[in-house]
Amino acid sequence: MKKSVFGVLYTKEARRNIEKLDPSVKALVKKAIESLAVDPEKGKPLSHDLAGLRSLRTSDYRVIYRIRGGELVIIVVTVGHRRDIYKKLRELLSHAGRAYERKGGT
Repeated sequence: MKKSVFGVLYTKEARRNIEKLDPSVKALVKKAIESLAVDPEKGKPLSHDLAGLRSLRTSDYRVIYRIRGGELVIIVVTVGHRRDIYKKLRELLSHAGRAYERKGGT
């Protein structure tokens, strides 16, 4: 495998979701995330209200992440089964937006 160029950070949500996975699925997901450190653009870019995020397919699961290019960092936002990950992601982003507004964000 090629040398990692990007560092990988995880949100609390992503760590929690990975920990809940079956051990065999967890191994697949972790291997997929490690591959992002070498080739971060391998996941597909998301659009519309999820623009700026990318989705990497691994079996029936999706790794949702963002590339922070200036620092060569990949931020894993969440991980979950394809049937419900995008709904959960929208809920997560909606909640985060409301919390940001309460703190006085613009």
